[in-house]
Amino acid sequence: MPIENSARYWQSAARRLAHFVNLGWWLESWLTWVVAAGLAGAVAILLVRWMEGVELRWVWAALGGVLVTGALVAWGTVRRKFESAEASRIRLEDAMGLKTRLTAASQGVGAWPEPAQKITWPVRWRWQRPLITVGLVAALLALAAWVPIEARAASKKRTIEKPSAVKDVEQWIDEMRHKDAAEEESLKEVEKKIAELLERPAENWYEHGSLEAAGNLKEQTSEMLRELSENMADAERAASALRAAGDAFPQEARDAIGSELANAAQGLRTGGIKPGEQLLKQLQQASNGQGQNGMGNLTKEQLEQLAQMLRDNAKALAEALANSPELKLSQCEGSGGEGEKEGPGKGGITRGPGTAPLTFKKDETNLDTKKLENLNAQLDLNRIAPGDVMGVQDGKHEVDENAYPGSKQGGTIQNAGDGGAAVWQNSLLPGEREALKRYFK
Repeated sequence: MPIENSARYWQSAARRLAHFVNLGWWLESWLTWVVAAGLAGAVAILLVRWMEGVELRWVWAALGGVLVTGALVAWGTVRRKFESAEASRIRLEDAMGLKTRLTAASQGVGAWPEPAQKITWPVRWRWQRPLITVGLVAALLALAAWVPIEARAASKKRTIEKPSAVKDVEQWIDEMRHKDAAEEESLKEVEKKIAELLERPAENWYEHGSLEAAGNLKEQTSEMLRELSENMADAERAASALRAAGDAFPQEARDAIGSELANAAQGLRTGGIKPGEQLLKQLQQASNGQGQNGMGNLTKEQLEQLAQMLRDNAKALAEALANSPELKLSQCEGSGGEGEKEGPGKGGITRGPGTAPLTFKKDETNLDTKKLENLNAQLDLNRIAPGDVMGVQDGKHEVDENAYPGSKQGGTIQNAGDGGAAVWQNSLLPGEREALKRYFK
């Protein structure tokens, strides 16, 4: 074989051996990055799948970038350990027993040996270790991407409900706004108080002070609603009474009822929660020009219109708060509900004894004064008086004849003495008695 071919063969074998050795150095350093990136990537995959906030492809891209960066860093770290072709040629001639023939031939001393049919490499690859390492890392990443995991819902956050008192007041406001049962400005004032109450951090809503403030707000709002319903009921009764009385009613009585109507109207206009806009305008028009006599000079048509608007507003208010049984509201006559009662003492538990009717009826009122009841007694109820004897019954004592032990002589001893016990005096203390027992047995 020509000398050029022999030289090319052995020089190629030396470079190949150098590449193998250098690849081993680099691979050993890079596998450390592979293991670290695999562990971190598995954790990142599980975290992203649980959070549902980041796309999984970005995790894979980051993982690939870490592996490439690790490869470059590993190459730069072990580069100073790389073996040259001359050092690999010495390894090769030592492994094949060529002495220094390859080194001498490269220096021009002697000829290159004939190419060998089979080269005995001084190092061998152990592919099992890097393959197992890479395989385990790949299996770990695949498992992290495949294993079932419950994703955290994006809206699954801890929410704090508003106090029940605040929710009740908000419900009242919404229903009254829907039914147009109250003035919008009055409802906005209540909503402003709610907003001031909820300005505190949600974590503090259920503290004692916050709950007490919410309870006070609900109590104040319910009191304003009761006052609104009472004023409307009083105004409607007074307007209906004036309309029914007519011109034949004495002027003094008309003035008195008119003053009552004016007071109720004033309470509606100045209350914390005012009625609807139309009713407020009607009350304002009815109040203009009435002077000191209240509203006793209104015409029959004006009184009828005012009473009808009062009944309509009261009905709307009752419908808006129908789902709040804790509110005991007064009802206008003819508006329905439990408050539709007549006669003194039947005005309901929240508005006093009620107002007596000011008109005459065809039938007299039955006060149950002629109702008779039967008593199971043998007495003459027409002649009975306090202190009289109600009855006499004969009887005798029950005596147990076996309980008598017989006669006894007074002053005798019940039990005979038994030795020293008859004269023993138990006047010593327990400690003293113990001391005596030790010396006198």
